[in-house]
Amino acid sequence: MNLPTKRKEMMNRLLKDQVVKTVLAMIQEGTPITMDKVAARCGVSKGTLYNYFKNKTDLLNTVHEAVIIPIKKESCEILKKNISPMEKIYAFVDNVFDFQKEHPLYFKYIQSQRSAAAAVTDRMDAVIIPLVNVCREGMRLGQFKDVDPYVMAAMIFGTLVGPLESLTYREEPLHDLEKLKQEIVRFLDKCILKEQERSL
Repeated sequence: MNLPTKRKEMMNRLLKDQVVKTVLAMIQEGTPITMDKVAARCGVSKGTLYNYFKNKTDLLNTVHEAVIIPIKKESCEILKKNISPMEKIYAFVDNVFDFQKEHPLYFKYIQSQRSAAAAVTDRMDAVIIPLVNVCREGMRLGQFKDVDPYVMAAMIFGTLVGPLESLTYREEPLHDLEKLKQEIVRFLDKCILKEQERSL
């Protein structure tokens, strides 16, 4: 690869990184995302932005992928670790809460921007199928209740993400994320573990 090509690729990557950071900052601020505003904040013309992104949807999909790919990767690594199934679930809960702390408004923003079909596909590929495998492992080891693993995986996902998605809709703001996480973990213990496992 020649030097001009390498330089162009580096500039493309830098601009895309800047766009991702800019859009995330705008989400955190509650600033409406428009191509004009993103271009202005990145210090480029709107036309330059359109050289990289077909439209606002394409731009937002790029930002979503940049944010979600690391959490997908971390979640997959967690769920493949050589630890007990319940420890995998606890680590997964920690990972989602760490993401929430870093990007507190992202779940709400994505709800308003992603199509239902895209959200289901993301959820199934990144989370539900790996959780199904963890649930099967827990059942095989006799640690988890014997239910349909897809039902259990979806319940784990909903129990974890539902409260986080509701944070911005609460009548009174929630100030203690750690307490919420512990309540979720206690609830998951009751729903997942067999009685003899919980009593230990």
